[in-house]
Amino acid sequence: MEGAVMKNNIRTINDYIVRENRKKFKTERISFLSHISHGIRTPLNSIMGFSKLLGLRNTIDPKQKEYIQGILNGSQLLLQFVENVMDLSQFEANNYSLRVEKHDLNQILWEFTEDFYNQRIENKDTSINLMLVWDKEVNNLSIETDSFLLKKALQRMINLVTVKYPIVEFELGYHKMNDKVSIFIRPTREKLTEEQLLSQHEFYSVDENDSFDYFNYRVLTNSVSVLGGDITTDSVNQEFSFEIPVIYERKSNLNII
Repeated sequence: MEGAVMKNNIRTINDYIVRENRKKFKTERISFLSHISHGIRTPLNSIMGFSKLLGLRNTIDPKQKEYIQGILNGSQLLLQFVENVMDLSQFEANNYSLRVEKHDLNQILWEFTEDFYNQRIENKDTSINLMLVWDKEVNNLSIETDSFLLKKALQRMINLVTVKYPIVEFELGYHKMNDKVSIFIRPTREKLTEEQLLSQHEFYSVDENDSFDYFNYRVLTNSVSVLGGDITTDSVNQEFSFEIPVIYERKSNLNII
């Protein structure tokens, strides 16, 4: 009897040690990635700032302007990649701190679109035009969510979708469905020919051999999951979207503040 109790105690102690080691590893990994992130962001912001200053000079020729724009676009992609790595590590460690509050969804989308254009103006990027569309009968839709993470999810979805089409105009909007809301992005149909519409295979495919594309998809999926939602698609309307609850349901494995 005493031997069995001792074995159980030893097993309990071993389980505790394993759990603590896992927590320590996750904490150390996030700390390491945070230092790496800071080490990349600091010089990269300086490079981008200097490149923007060079772009303002009247003495540079079109080829030099093209090189400067390439530096800015590449730097922006690298910044997004670093941010994605940090977020994904926190998602997988169940260590992401949600700030769930009541928000006006229309206001979130307006703010996101304004920031979207401001960033592109700052980087002189005219590759994408984004138009807001939604049901006029839905006014002042209030949802419980983390607006900061929601905007990140929108940007990640746009980054994934816009590379699939040979046009620059896209529509961003949402559908209200009972206790959920579906936020979508789709190409402006009037700007697409029938030949440019994606087939079902092209529409649903995510190239796992393209490590950057697949990684972005993983981060987007995790972002939406943390928000309590799921990725959804509609090949008929060529809509890429995600559904999130109007009223957020707490999950026990997330740190919500």
